[in-house]
Amino acid sequence: MKLYEIAQDYKSFIEAVENGDIPEEAIADTLESITAILEEKADNIACMIKNMTAEAEAIKAEEQALAERRKAKEKQIDRIKSYLSDTLIASGYTKLETARNKISFRKSESVAIADEEAFIAWASEANDEFLTYKEPTINKTAIKKALAGGAEIDGVSLETKQNIQIK
Repeated sequence: MKLYEIAQDYKSFIEAVENGDIPEEAIADTLESITAILEEKADNIACMIKNMTAEAEAIKAEEQALAERRKAKEKQIDRIKSYLSDTLIASGYTKLETARNKISFRKSESVAIADEEAFIAWASEANDEFLTYKEPTINKTAIKKALAGGAEIDGVSLETKQNIQIK
């Protein structure tokens, strides 16, 4: 039996008791039976939630560990590439081909800015096209604080929710 079915049975039973459809001698036993089933089902679901939460946390920890390993490997790759590049350039090689690899260089251009803060100050005054801006996001913490302080904001309200806690 599903939890929502048990809850419906419980609600129907309470309504039947209030309507006088169930004899008084059957109320205690039936109520105890439905309550025990409901509590057992809720307890099982709570255990399942705790198990899934632990699994999700373990996955998150593994994701972080894998991200750290990936970043370390990427840094190692960059160091080795730089070492290979510097060595080949110092040796006068612009191309190198072996049975397993073909190594070559290509020219590229990149912008180097010596003082980023000074550049941003200069660009924001006269050359805004050299800057990019992020899209604004809603600061719900500030809105909540303002509403709690009595402010009224059109289309915004505080909602009270019941959040289940399983420990």
